[in-house]
Amino acid sequence: MIKDSAKTIICYGDSNTWGKNPSKERYLRSMRWVNILQNSLGDTWEVISEGLCGRTFVALDPKRPYLTGITHLESILQTHKPVDLVVVMLGTNDVKSGYNLSAQDIANHLEQTIKLIRDSEIQKILVVCPPQIIIPEKIELRADFADRLDIMASLPSLFKIVSEKHDCSFINAQDYISSSKIDGFHLNPEAHKKLADVLKEQVLNLNI
Repeated sequence: MIKDSAKTIICYGDSNTWGKNPSKERYLRSMRWVNILQNSLGDTWEVISEGLCGRTFVALDPKRPYLTGITHLESILQTHKPVDLVVVMLGTNDVKSGYNLSAQDIANHLEQTIKLIRDSEIQKILVVCPPQIIIPEKIELRADFADRLDIMASLPSLFKIVSEKHDCSFINAQDYISSSKIDGFHLNPEAHKKLADVLKEQVLNLNI
């Protein structure tokens, strides 16, 4: 049972926060990094999953406008207030060729997201740059990622610059985990577990 005095963490991301299984629909709850983090931190924390498959920072898909994260972020923050920490792990979907964004565009959209969170009077933000997209072992990489690997590779350094500018904590997930060789951009169970372990250490070091 989570204690009434628990600190609240919102994990704001895309399919890798939702728990997409590259082979099937979705991992079991016990295998998703958000839930692993909750169990690891214990009852003095409430870890809330706000992952949506296909979510972007700001980029708009006219056929699926609900994927544009910034248009819904304020309502997410207000729903769960008071919020002590927001973990932001987005960027992979923004790389897709259909959005035609540069790496700097995506970094600028991260900055817009950080500013919106801060305008909601939330001071603690942890930015997680997603792991790199890789070439799968047995299938072709999705066409909308195929010629965009250089854009993805530029995100860690740019995300770090934005994070430091706005006094956010930052980790590059690629330093700890890699994308699944099954499809090239989702996480395997081992990566979910490792990511949760890394984030636990980060959270506890924030002295919230």
